Amino acid sequence: MLDTGVLELVFTVLCNLSFAYFFLLCTRYCVLCFYALRYKKKISKCLLNGGLVEKRPFVTVMVPTYNERNVVERVLRACLSLDYDNYEILVVDDSTDETLEILKRWERHPRIRVIHREHRKGWKGGALDEGLKHVRPETEFIMVVDADCIPPRDAIQRMLSCFISDKVAAVQGYQYTVLNADENWITRAARTLMSTAYAVDYAGRFASGAAPQLGGGLMMVRRDVLDEIGGFGTSITEDYDMAVRIYTHGYEIFFLEDLKVLTECPSTFRNFVGQMCRWIEGRARDFKRNLKAILSSRKLSAKRKLDLVLDGLTNFAGFMTLFSFAASIVSMLLGLSVPNILEVLGLPWPIQLATTIYMLASYPIVQYVALKKEGVKRTLRWLASCLIAMAVITPFAVKALFKGLFLQATSFFRTYKTGRITMLERQIEYLRVPHGVIPSPYVGGADLMTSFLMVEHRSQIFSIMCRLC
Repeated sequence: MLDTGVLELVFTVLCNLSFAYFFLLCTRYCVLCFYALRYKKKISKCLLNGGLVEKRPFVTVMVPTYNERNVVERVLRACLSLDYDNYEILVVDDSTDETLEILKRWERHPRIRVIHREHRKGWKGGALDEGLKHVRPETEFIMVVDADCIPPRDAIQRMLSCFISDKVAAVQGYQYTVLNADENWITRAARTLMSTAYAVDYAGRFASGAAPQLGGGLMMVRRDVLDEIGGFGTSITEDYDMAVRIYTHGYEIFFLEDLKVLTECPSTFRNFVGQMCRWIEGRARDFKRNLKAILSSRKLSAKRKLDLVLDGLTNFAGFMTLFSFAASIVSMLLGLSVPNILEVLGLPWPIQLATTIYMLASYPIVQYVALKKEGVKRTLRWLASCLIAMAVITPFAVKALFKGLFLQATSFFRTYKTGRITMLERQIEYLRVPHGVIPSPYVGGADLMTSFLMVEHRSQIFSIMCRLC
């Protein structure tokens, strides 16, 4: 039987380890929030590459699809509406449903080519790598558009202008998940998490000179860099894996916050959990595989190494939550005295109280800032939905973490896209969308708006707004 003093020491170390972990995460998010609010100042100092836009380099718009019957026509209409003349659309399709018949009609268009695979080897990344084999010889840039996204018409020009130096390998757009964000509490939670990722995490990391990631949705990558780093890869989180490889090869990623691509949220609990678990599993596996390359790379600054490591550690949040909870329960049942690190250091109670409040409030405040940056007026139900969802998925997140750390990928959870739009009309009515996002530059008039976005004229105000546009 272990001595009580030894048990107390062990549990003190374990409990304070989780305390230190969450204090570090909270501080990281607060720092990123500070820099995210300075994003516009950072971007104003960047001299955009207008010369590259004038050269009109050839761009291949790659759309990977897998059973996307509800959204594939919408994304193809969007891509055909791009305000750029020197590009092609390459659809790499793994579908087994009626998406096949839909694409047979669309491949008659002179700007669209469809490549169909009879397998799902490598999943999305494998499909994109297959697409690389079929791009035209003159292609200099690859723009990837997810099937549920609606890119703005000027997406190509704006992304090209962000290749401001030879060091910039890729440009990431902003996934603006508002199409069905208010459908239910799951979509509200998903939208809040995505808002935090793009409005705070990505923006803050870019503004601080750290290492913003690629998040799919809408991104553009130089073809020569793709050849150098080995393509898109076969990870279930191919965008994260590719971003790490870009950095370890000495390149950078440009995050363009103002380039908002409309997209939808998972609308069922199963899809939400599946998507989150895929991200955690894939990122944990990729982080483990690339950690040595991150730490040993001579092409990475100390700041970017630290940023990539801290970002990788966020995958352990679910595990550390359960670990801390279990350690606290066991210590209480055993009647052990387990002081926190603040008590061990002898800090007065006001500092201990302030630290506790700081750790409890920091992440909700960061989410609040993210939602406000997106123009949300009433944030309470969004924050509540997100916090509840994060608590509920914790056990699933822990399982996904261990799968990523100790097992090889055996499946790719595909998030089902419904194509439903529930929030866009109300955003137009109440003018909650940032200036210039809806309806321009996404659409070109009332007729195109109704067919292109598949939105019914359900209110007089909405109809009037469409005609005015």
